[in-house]
Amino acid sequence: MDVNTGGSSAERPADVVVELSAAEAAGGTAKTIAAPPDGTPVLIYFPPGARDGMVQNVDLPWVDPAGGAASTRTVSVAVRVLPAGPFPTAAAGGASPFGPGYPQPGYAPAGFAAPPQRRFGTRARVVAGALGIALIGGLCLVPNLLRDSNADTTSGVSGLTTTSTATATQQTEAAAAPTTAPLEPAAFQASLDDANRQLTAAVGKLRQATTPRAVSGAADALAETVRTQASALSGLTPPDAVSSAHSDLVSALSALEDELTSVSSSADSRSVCTGGSASAAFSRAGAAGDLRTAITALAAADPGAKYRFGSFLPGATKDQNRRKANGSYLTRTTGGSGQLKVDNGNSADTVINLVKVGSKKPAVSVYIRGKKKVTTGRIKDGTYQVFVASGVDWDGRRFTRDCQFSKFDSSFKFTTTSRQYTIWELSLKAVLGGNATSSDVDPDSFPS
Repeated sequence: MDVNTGGSSAERPADVVVELSAAEAAGGTAKTIAAPPDGTPVLIYFPPGARDGMVQNVDLPWVDPAGGAASTRTVSVAVRVLPAGPFPTAAAGGASPFGPGYPQPGYAPAGFAAPPQRRFGTRARVVAGALGIALIGGLCLVPNLLRDSNADTTSGVSGLTTTSTATATQQTEAAAAPTTAPLEPAAFQASLDDANRQLTAAVGKLRQATTPRAVSGAADALAETVRTQASALSGLTPPDAVSSAHSDLVSALSALEDELTSVSSSADSRSVCTGGSASAAFSRAGAAGDLRTAITALAAADPGAKYRFGSFLPGATKDQNRRKANGSYLTRTTGGSGQLKVDNGNSADTVINLVKVGSKKPAVSVYIRGKKKVTTGRIKDGTYQVFVASGVDWDGRRFTRDCQFSKFDSSFKFTTTSRQYTIWELSLKAVLGGNATSSDVDPDSFPS
């Protein structure tokens, strides 16, 4: 918005005449005018030192009602300073005491119909206040042009306008605040059942995981389901009787998400290797215990309703330490005379798989306890790779915790003749001067 000031002009009358008292002219003030042509209320700031007969030209935003084109329109505002005593009037047919082109107080300028006086309602005052913020920014140029500024007065007007707008915003937000009636007990139980079904399915997928990578992915997916269902439950308005218990339940469920993230990390480091050990790990977590407490409190909060939730959560489960007998065969194909002697010098139990080159299944798989030795005989002729899995707690097919997977880099050939047969000896413990190397194997690619 552009603003300029000038003195009296006889060329044409001002669009609007504003009367200021002598005190207002001296100290500065803000006045709401009815801007032509439609009488839009606009707050104009008159700086200290306003002179009688001074004209301010104000460029205001304008939208053509016919074509909708946006532009600006210039409104000229004349200042009429009222004397302290009786207001002078022009004699009949005489000239205005305010100079050529300015009508007497209370009369519209020649050629312009004075806009009707309005009583602004709340909405109009807010509009005027909002316009005042924009206009004051532009009119702050006026004191510099007049070589007479007053920062305190400008600050006061701006503060007044901002307060009006903030009050209107607060009223609007208060009016928009939704109020939701508490759910009926049956509807609340249905929401609990739906969340429980989603969580039960996610826990089931975790339990079915058979490799560390699968465990990590299933734990992350369960954590996401926990987050989603906690958010859904937090958005409910429960029956009044269980409001506090419901809040505690949501908080406890949300805390379980962090524990599942920890389980995922444990799978990445292979301290947990299967879904069974992962489920046991998070079942013992503090967050799981807090959730059981919250579930019990929810059921007891309304004895008549006895809300049900949490069947997905396993009871606190201890780690197992299952083992096979030393030398137990998991898989064995015979038909030859070859032998493999294995010394497991490590403390961890181990499974040795002999896989014939070109095959994906072991021809021989034998369980060797930590610090034990095993001799496997009747191995068929052929070339084999030797795969090694070690860990804790054998569930019948794999180790569930602290699992490691590797293979010997060299292959092993077994040959039988009428006079001799092949015997290989392996030590699973690294020794100085050993002549066999090994490499890690992806658990998902380990033959079993």
